[in-house]
Amino acid sequence: MSTFLVIAVFMAAIAATAVAWPLLRSRASRLAGVAAGILVMAAAAGLYPLWSNWNWQQAPPAAATANPQVLAMVAGLERKMQASPNDIKGWLLLGRSYIALERTDDAVTAYEHAHRLDANNVEAMLGLGEALSMRAGGDITPPAGELFERAVSLQPDDPKALLYSGFGAATRGDRATARKRWLALKAMHPPAEIDALLDQRIAELGTADLAAGGGAAAGIAEGPAGAAGEGAAGASFAATPAGAQSAAQATVNLSISSALKSRLTADTALFIFAREPGAQGPPLAAKRLTSAAIGTQIHLSSADSMVPGRVLTAGQKVSITARVSFSGQPLPAAGDLYGELTYDVGHDGVRELVIDRVAQ
Repeated sequence: MSTFLVIAVFMAAIAATAVAWPLLRSRASRLAGVAAGILVMAAAAGLYPLWSNWNWQQAPPAAATANPQVLAMVAGLERKMQASPNDIKGWLLLGRSYIALERTDDAVTAYEHAHRLDANNVEAMLGLGEALSMRAGGDITPPAGELFERAVSLQPDDPKALLYSGFGAATRGDRATARKRWLALKAMHPPAEIDALLDQRIAELGTADLAAGGGAAAGIAEGPAGAAGEGAAGASFAATPAGAQSAAQATVNLSISSALKSRLTADTALFIFAREPGAQGPPLAAKRLTSAAIGTQIHLSSADSMVPGRVLTAGQKVSITARVSFSGQPLPAAGDLYGELTYDVGHDGVRELVIDRVAQ
């Protein structure tokens, strides 16, 4: 999961809080406020593991979408919007609800409806761009990038517009603009988690092209293109300044067994990650690619670290897993295809990693 995706969920929780508070203060709308508060808890339930002890090897606990109160509230809002299709505030609330529940296709539909009602509504632009990017696994798609640019042009001091348009600028290689927008956001004193992530991303932009803003993309959605197949097949979870190389890395030739090859479909999500055996929390290094990367050589290094300071080091034994995810999510699901091996960082050279198992 990319940093954009983590921040998007965090921002969804903030938005839900902003909706819930004024409603709770009003007796007439207190029920709606409670429902919005439930959404906050649902979003937090999905966010906490990402920043603490997310275990990629086990299925997650019951999803927020299984909460009957949340489902009932969303169903009621859906019925309301069918009866009041021109209520833009309702569509925006429904879009935020879907984002909090990770129903990205539905979120896209809701925000598209709001955007059609008011093409200059910044919240609709940002919500639609966010939903499109989340549906793409955290990648800033060109339509999403255009929405973020339009939003920041209309409201240059909007924190969310600065944040997301910065991701868009970094993705297209405009590092100077990304740096400028993220520094402007830092000056607004965002929450500590966002501030720390901004510091990391600004540092990763490097010092080149400060004035011109050119050069290779160093953003969230674009991974280093040095490894065969990576530039075209997918994106790295965390980028690194152009040309940076890690002394400690793991390299595998990725393939799939002939018995499972027929199960592949074009552009299926593929996650490659390295973790300490038995350890909890995010992997030491991870990439999000697609099935097009099968048959190529894959490198994992500090450029693919998910947590600052927690990287692959020489002499470390790690477990490397390649997982074809038909759901598009990094957490395992029944029917996913995977393979794994133990790798001695700094000692092993190129190893053969074969996807030869089916998750049960």
